[in-house]
Amino acid sequence: MNTYFNEITAKPENKNENGAVYKIPTGAICANGDLGVVFDNDEKDLVIHISKCDFWKFCSGAHGDGGIKAVCDLRISDINLEDYNIKQYFDKGLLQCKFGNTEIEFFIAPENIIYFEIKVPESEIFYSVNISLHDTCSSVNSQYEEKGLKYYSRKFCGENIDRESVVAVCLKEIGSDIADGFKIIRYCVSVVTNFDAEDYKTKAIEMVINSNYDGGKTRTQKKWQKFFSSSKVTLADKEIEKFYNSSLYHLAGCMGNREFPPGLFGNFITDDFFPWAGDYHMNYNYEAPYYCIFSANHPELFDGYMVPINDMRDEAKRMAGLFGCKGYAFPVSFGPKALDVYSQPDCKEHGVLFLGQKSHAAYACVIPIMHWFSTYDKEYALENYYDFILNTAAFWEDYLVKEKGRYVIKCDAAHEIPYYRGKDFKYITHFGQVNTINAINSLGLVKLLFNGVYDMAKELGLNPEKYALWEDIIENLSDFPTFIKKGKKCFRYSKFGIRWRNDNTVGLQHIYPASQIGFNSDEKLLKIAKNTYFINDRRLDDNGSNSYLPAGARIGVNPDFLIEGIHQNIKEFALPNGLFRHHGGGIEHLTTIPATINEMLMQSYEGVIRVFPCWNKKSDASFKNLRADGAFLVSAELKNERVTSLEIKSLKGRICAVECSDVKSVTNKADNTEISFNRKGDTIIFETQAEAEYILI
Repeated sequence: MNTYFNEITAKPENKNENGAVYKIPTGAICANGDLGVVFDNDEKDLVIHISKCDFWKFCSGAHGDGGIKAVCDLRISDINLEDYNIKQYFDKGLLQCKFGNTEIEFFIAPENIIYFEIKVPESEIFYSVNISLHDTCSSVNSQYEEKGLKYYSRKFCGENIDRESVVAVCLKEIGSDIADGFKIIRYCVSVVTNFDAEDYKTKAIEMVINSNYDGGKTRTQKKWQKFFSSSKVTLADKEIEKFYNSSLYHLAGCMGNREFPPGLFGNFITDDFFPWAGDYHMNYNYEAPYYCIFSANHPELFDGYMVPINDMRDEAKRMAGLFGCKGYAFPVSFGPKALDVYSQPDCKEHGVLFLGQKSHAAYACVIPIMHWFSTYDKEYALENYYDFILNTAAFWEDYLVKEKGRYVIKCDAAHEIPYYRGKDFKYITHFGQVNTINAINSLGLVKLLFNGVYDMAKELGLNPEKYALWEDIIENLSDFPTFIKKGKKCFRYSKFGIRWRNDNTVGLQHIYPASQIGFNSDEKLLKIAKNTYFINDRRLDDNGSNSYLPAGARIGVNPDFLIEGIHQNIKEFALPNGLFRHHGGGIEHLTTIPATINEMLMQSYEGVIRVFPCWNKKSDASFKNLRADGAFLVSAELKNERVTSLEIKSLKGRICAVECSDVKSVTNKADNTEISFNRKGDTIIFETQAEAEYILI
């Protein structure tokens, strides 16, 4: 079975539940990291929605009509869609469509040109192909002709616009032929914004004039073949393997514009009215799509993550000052280029939508800390995120309160405080949340933050004056709060404030993604974690399955329970195109399957590489080049309930620790020389050289 392939055999339909039309599209998707298209239809036409990561309406205000906007629709008119078939080839970046007697090949080249070829019987009338611009949200739309070409522009400008944004689209027929009784016509569409080029119109025209269909197809296929060659997971369960690969494809499809990383719904935008303006929500939504990228050995997808975060540094400093602290603090959300979608004059917290939470910047640090531990790229860290992490730590140095030798977090809600604004807000209703003490998710995030900045600073040789304070905070941060629920000791959501909720996974995010509990943890702590995990089954949680399932792998729950949860997610939420439709956000759920499977097959976050740590050993599996903390690439095979192959490539020459009872020797792959190692129980420890590969079994 080709698990880089998907087939769609029915026209897309919007799902209507309780009067709400959810915005996650069901039609076939093609994307190149910046441009995204979604196949759709109306009564007469094949409609192909086009969107781009950097086309936003920069209109400030928490309830304005700003946000990411649709570019245009490509329409192929009067096509019979009753016999509907689209094949998605993820490892080629290619769609092959067949609608009755009509065949369409479709792909998006790396240079932001959409190519497609229409093939119809010679005896039939050929379809018209046109561009249709959306006329909503007060955009200024124009159509031009130049050099015999039609091109279109959509612009947001005017006195209420913080930053002008405009996109130019040019459609060109680039060749036709008649062969074997069929007429074949090829087209290309260029899409250029003012963020790509100052003279975006000229650039769009030049791109189509210089286009090359076959060359673009070759470059597209090479791009995706290279992407999928970086790592590979092979499972007996081919349905899960297929969704593993499709999820990585869709994530990569919207993570290619370094200046404009994806918001809630990526670049799969079909109109101008996606919820929450498609912005960057910092209390898990923005971060969640990145959970899986490092273990899947795609650190390049991180390249844009820090750009909007760093763009907010001036505002972050101002917001920290609102609480009397140095460093950086974040609101619940913002847009690219520091777009203000958080100011709300009647908000009870300084007119800013913090929604009672102080942990947003700390959550933003989770992903760069993952990058650090998995790459130990000092130059990259200095250039991209050390300053932000250092200043976020500075906020918490001031904000933490030391009482009786322990650091305490006060007035930081575990969950958003709803409607924390306006004359109708009643403090008494939310008294516990407003006055929260030691929210468990914040304790986990802050512990990870200080562990990360301390390790980073020591490796970089920076800020030694901070080491003693950071050590003290790491050692003396308050314990995770607990209570008795259903007769068992469990984690409580906060020491004072909210005790428990039956939805979401905030009460487990100190386990994952904050990485504070795992196989090395005290047995009593692991027992509490497992008690909490099974109080109620959250595998299908709309906001939390992407952390609930990987957290289960981290604490070693029954792997069959996790695999069953993955299948339940596929059954309940998977769409024909490989996306997942949940109530809470959009692309964040693409991380669920790859993050969970990677944690089940290999873990390393505690400084020890573990292969198949949470896997049913009766199910054969293998993986190639999963990335481990310490900057190692790990490849292993499990067959007949034994680890039959284990190889490790050291990228930075760091000391390697591996827990695997099957390891009897370590050999340098290049010259077959044996490497000495120390053994502690089932764990072996050996020194490595940068770029060297080692055979352990």
